[in-house]
Amino acid sequence: MAQQFPSIQSFFQPEMYKPEQAVTVENESGDGFTAAEMETAIHPTSHDWQPPNKYQDTQISDLTAGARCVTVTARVVNYYDPQTSSKKPYGCLKVLVRDDTGTLLVLLWYAKVDYHLLLGQLVQLWTTRISNLEASTSQNTVHVVTLHPERDHKCCFKVQTVVDDGILFKKPLSCSDGNQLAGLMTLKNYIEGGHEVADGKVLVCVKSIGGRKTITTKKGQILDIVNVIIFDDTCEATFVLYGRVTTSTAYWKISHTILLLSSPSFRGDKGPMLGINSDTQVDVDPCMTDAEWLRSFAQKPTTSEAVDVPFPEGGRKHSGYHGFGSADILVFEVEAAISGDVRLLYTLAEIDEW
Repeated sequence: MAQQFPSIQSFFQPEMYKPEQAVTVENESGDGFTAAEMETAIHPTSHDWQPPNKYQDTQISDLTAGARCVTVTARVVNYYDPQTSSKKPYGCLKVLVRDDTGTLLVLLWYAKVDYHLLLGQLVQLWTTRISNLEASTSQNTVHVVTLHPERDHKCCFKVQTVVDDGILFKKPLSCSDGNQLAGLMTLKNYIEGGHEVADGKVLVCVKSIGGRKTITTKKGQILDIVNVIIFDDTCEATFVLYGRVTTSTAYWKISHTILLLSSPSFRGDKGPMLGINSDTQVDVDPCMTDAEWLRSFAQKPTTSEAVDVPFPEGGRKHSGYHGFGSADILVFEVEAAISGDVRLLYTLAEIDEW
């Protein structure tokens, strides 16, 4: 029998398909992006953004509708989350910013919340398009900017904490030295009917800050709420904050922080209560003469307390002759001790012995 030679197939080993090998190869190859590029795209605020084009530094009053690269620096005077469906994988922050010339509405879209804003913060934005605001009750807000930094890398929104000296853009709009701010009124006048005036303003000081609470609205939305007691030299009221803006109260100081509230909401069914709506502007520690006066008024004690005033022996003193003889006048008066200009402080033992 003739010798048989092996076929060519015998020189090749059969390859067995293993699913885990395919998965490993796919993971190693990736999708064409490095880990650093993916992190920058997902968390744009945590990386140093470099403008891809030349952006012109522009004041808000000089903005015009159209496509052009501009950058704006301003302070946050209001921000809130509009009511959107919780099933959507993205959200939107409406931020109202102001410089010395006007106010601008910013629609800040996000997929993951990376923007920790506060009232009074100095921010800077870069955009390639400006649009007209169709409906606005404020004559100072006429333009709107839409930003989506996670999708459009030609736009950006950043909080400027390093360059903030606490002075830039602190002067209220239309405020000049020696002239009273238009629409400014006392808190008492605002409560008694001034809230019906368009563009009414009140200048108040923080008296106390309540604890943070969580409530559920009728639509099932869960919100944080903080009640802040505010006052001026005429009366006091409650300033109610809801949602994201409540985080700003952590940086306010009692009897020191001054708030200029422009067009705040008002309700008086459970006592005078002011709030924030979409058109409200809150200037924190504005640079104006009235704010300095109110801060000095808030820090001045209303009553002087006298400590270690000796308790009168026997609780009475001899005042001389009155009519037919001497008379003892009661020294300790309850009303004077509670509401008098000079408070007498005693221990419980002294009062008990008296």
